[in-house]
This record gives sequence, structure tokens and C-alpha cells, in this order.
Amino acid sequence: MNNERNIVCGAYALNAEENVYIASRGDAVVLEASGNVENENQGMVQLLASSAISLIAGNTLVGLCGEGEESGVIGLLAPPEGKVSLACGVPEVGPRIQLEPELLKIEIGPPGVGAGIEMTPESITIRIAEVSLTLTPEGITEVVAEVTREVTPEGHNMTAAETDFNIGVEGVSWEGPTESQEVEGGAVENETLGSHTTDAAKNEDAGIAMEV
Repeated sequence: MNNERNIVCGAYALNAEENVYIASRGDAVVLEASGNVENENQGMVQLLASSAISLIAGNTLVGLCGEGEESGVIGLLAPPEGKVSLACGVPEVGPRIQLEPELLKIEIGPPGVGAGIEMTPESITIRIAEVSLTLTPEGITEVVAEVTREVTPEGHNMTAAETDFNIGVEGVSWEGPTESQEVEGGAVENETLGSHTTDAAKNEDAGIAMEV
């Protein structure tokens, strides 16, 4: 095996009237521009093409189109099991975009504190810190810290810590550790069948209360 190394002092140009093919049967092909501290364009590598540029690694493709129907298009293509990630700024703080076969996630700010949007074929979630809104074919879910509100075809359910309130197609039900009612004017209750049970404490204060 012959190893040959050419060192050129000064500018160097390779110009061919036909195709140019560069191949390596070794581990890698390296293009390096170390630059010059006296040159403002130090360390720059340029790839120029009048039509298109393709960077291919396995089943992953980065394409730039400069002519034709897709002129001005930049394409990023990952295989079915792959992932595309874009980030800017401080890691885990700056804006981030993640693409997976069945996931699109956009985030900005520290995890658990910042804002984000997450989409799958079956849901969309918008969140910031401990506040989130999720839409699915089954309904809508809102979360604010320990408070949750759900809207589904079966009804409307709200939960705050140990308190649960439900408005369903069959009626209204609620459950909680304590209950307090205050009416400044008048209160009217009309029930065909009624059952009221208080395990702990119940306080009712009404100017006028009528039960029928």
C-alpha cells in the first residue's frame, strides 16, 4: 500500500470539464478549513451548486434545491424509525423542534417551566409551566396545577385536589371534604327524589330558602 500526501503552499484549484468523483475506501473523507486569523472569512467551507445539493447518510437526506419547480426548497428527510431535531441557543432552554414518525414537538424554555406544543395523530397539547390544554377525539382536558377540567360526550367533570364535580347526561354529582353555600336573596329546590348526606361539616346561610 502506498501512502501519498501532497502539501501545497498557497492557493490550490482543481478544475475539470467533466464529472469529478472523490472516493475513499478508508474510514472517512475530511474537508477542513482552518482559516487565517487575519482573514474575516477564516475557516469557511463552501458547497456551491446551480441546481441542487444532497447530503446523504444511510437513509437520511438533507437536500437543497435551487432550480426547477421546487426552487428555494430545503428538505430534511429521516427514515421511518428516525428523528429530526432542531435547536438554538442554550441547550434545554432555547427553542427546540423535534420530529418523529408520529410526533411533532415545539418547545422553548426550561423543561417544566417553559412553553410547548405537542402533536400526535390523536392529540394536540398546548402547555406552559403547570398549565396545559389537550384536545383529542374524545374531548378536551384542561390542567392548572392540581385543578383539572374535562369535557367529553358523557359530560363535564371538574376536579380540584379532593373535590370532584360532574355534570353528566344523567344529572349532576359532586364530592368533596367540605361544602359551603351562601345565598343573599332566595333559593328554591325542587326534587322528585332527593338524598343529602354530610360526613363532615355543612353550612347553609340563606335569607329566604324554600324546599319543595
